[in-house]
Amino acid sequence: MILQPFQSPDTPKNILVIDDSKLNRAIVKNTLSAYNINVFEAADGMEGLNALKTKQFDLILVDIVMPNLDGFGFLEQFKQYIGNEFIPVILMTGLDDLNSKIKGLTIGADDFLLKPLNQKELVARVQSLLRLKSAHDELYEKNQLIQKELEYAKRLQQFIIPKDFSFIPYPSISGRYLPIADIGGDLFDCYKISDSKVGVLIADVTGHGIPAALVMSMAKMTFSIYAYEILNTQDLLTKINEEMRGLLLDMQYITAFYMLIDINQKTISFTNAGHTRPLYYRKSSDKIIALDTNGLFLGIQDESLYEQKTIHFEEGDRCILYTDGITEIKNENKEEFGENRLAKFLKQHNEKPEDFCEHLLQTLDHFSPLHDRKDDVAFIFIDFS
Repeated sequence: MILQPFQSPDTPKNILVIDDSKLNRAIVKNTLSAYNINVFEAADGMEGLNALKTKQFDLILVDIVMPNLDGFGFLEQFKQYIGNEFIPVILMTGLDDLNSKIKGLTIGADDFLLKPLNQKELVARVQSLLRLKSAHDELYEKNQLIQKELEYAKRLQQFIIPKDFSFIPYPSISGRYLPIADIGGDLFDCYKISDSKVGVLIADVTGHGIPAALVMSMAKMTFSIYAYEILNTQDLLTKINEEMRGLLLDMQYITAFYMLIDINQKTISFTNAGHTRPLYYRKSSDKIIALDTNGLFLGIQDESLYEQKTIHFEEGDRCILYTDGITEIKNENKEEFGENRLAKFLKQHNEKPEDFCEHLLQTLDHFSPLHDRKDDVAFIFIDFS
């Protein structure tokens, strides 16, 4: 029975055989050497552990009954030597009993070989586990590449999400973004249209991870292009919808809320495209106003109708734009944080934007620890003091 080598001749496999019997080690070495395999020997478990310090192996064959350190003892310790690396292990034994097999599999063996060794079975089982090892290593390398790409995407997203709003002298603005994964699909941004006009955006792309982050990046770029050209919020979201319609995948859409602040006129014009409605605190009346208009999500259909509304702002007013990751956070009793709690927080916290943002994060974390959250969290706070 002649089997094909596992890889091309220039990439031989390394196998460690641990057995106190020279005869058994010789059988394994003579059998496997014909298949592009380098066989290294150890006479007991301690020698096997020492071999792991100096060489990398693709597979290990280890006898159960040996002096100094037996096969079970070797299995219990060898993970400390290889860390997270995957090295399949075949236990060789003359004990054909169920308890030995269960114990071996429980502490880390991947297969068994009964003594006296059958050469054909030896080759077949070694081939099978080396294929498993190769598949595992390939998946590991691909996963490492994905992790690198995710890290790059994370850094890119951190770069494009604004952290410093000092370029806008009035009103005072601050924001926070906490993706549930390394990267996500929430977005906020500010645009200094002119000395007297400021645009503020918050948006939420369906889903999480790289697909949502890519759409978020495209949406940010599209808003950045047209926010300076189109000063009517209704017309702006209509244009954004047209641009994004052909870029989104099936079942993808974007919720968005955009406001244009006119400092000279003391007005806020705004349009909502299916987004969670922002909350506005009017200091003079001590009331909370929910800012909302009619309008479908962006990217749902070619011709969506949006509307623009306008309110006047007063000194001391404040506003929070946010994604539903805040209001839909649940505590241990399955209660949502909700709009009412957020409105109460906005009403009670008259403080600088940075302090407001930090205190809101602390409140959310106390309500529901970060590891229990199911969605990205993003918000932007505006203070008209």
